[in-house]
Amino acid sequence: MDLKALLTLNNADKLFANPKRIALLKQIRITGSISQGAKQAGISYKAAWDAVNDMNLQAPQPVISSEKGGKGGGGAKLTEFGERLLKLYELMDQMQDMVLKALLDAAVPMDNLLDLMAHFSLKTSARNQLAGEVIALKDDSLNDNVRVKLAGGQEIDAAITHASTDKLGLHIGKKVLLLFKAPAVSIHSLQQPLSSGNRLKGQLLQIKRDTQRSEITLDIGGNDRLYASVCNDSIEGLPLALGDHLQACFEPGQTLIACVS
Repeated sequence: MDLKALLTLNNADKLFANPKRIALLKQIRITGSISQGAKQAGISYKAAWDAVNDMNLQAPQPVISSEKGGKGGGGAKLTEFGERLLKLYELMDQMQDMVLKALLDAAVPMDNLLDLMAHFSLKTSARNQLAGEVIALKDDSLNDNVRVKLAGGQEIDAAITHASTDKLGLHIGKKVLLLFKAPAVSIHSLQQPLSSGNRLKGQLLQIKRDTQRSEITLDIGGNDRLYASVCNDSIEGLPLALGDHLQACFEPGQTLIACVS
C-alpha cells in the first residue's frame, strides 16, 4: 500500500489551509509575487488572490503582505505568521506520514504519540531509549525519584530535580521516555548481589568486541533492547553465550526523562 493523507486545516467549518493553498504560499515565497506564485502552483490569478485574501481575513495576523502593482498584481511576501504556518504544516505532514507507516508495520508501538515519535524520529546520543509509564513519585530533600514501569514489566528509577518534575508535568500514569548512555551500564551475572541502582534482567542477544571494550545487547522483554558498552575486564568470567541471562545495572542519576506535554 502507498497511503497518503491530505492535511486540511479548518477554521470552525470554513476552509483555512489545504495542500493547494500551502503550495501557493510556497510559490509566493519563492517568486515574491501572487501572480507568479499562482502560475507556478497551477491556478488562476483570481483563485490565488481569493485564497490569499480569505486566509488573511481568517487568520489573527496576515499570512501574506502585498503591494499593489500593475496588471497581474505587485510584490508579495510571506509574513512571519505565514512562515510559521508553512513550518507547522510541514511538521503535521511529517507526523501524518509517521502514523501511516506505523499502520503498515506491526512492530511499531502505537499506544501513544511519544512511542511513535521515538520509533521513527527521535535521535539522541543516548543509545538506550525505553518507553514506560510513571508508577511512583517520591521526593527527598534534593531530588525526586521517579519510578517507571517498562512494557516488559521491569522497573527503572530516575533521579531528577524538583524543577524538572514540575517542568515535565510528571504524574502517576504519564507516558515517558527514558534515555541513558550505553557506557553508564554495567553487566553482571544474575547471582551477583548489588546494593543499589537499577537492575534489569535480560537475555544476551548480541556481543561485539574489540581489543578493550565490548558492546552488549540484552532483550529485557516487551520488545525492548538494552545496550551496554563495557570494558572487557569487567565481564571476564561471565556467561556470554547468546541466550544467556544477565543483569544490567546503572544509577538513577544517569537516566534522563523525556515526555510529550
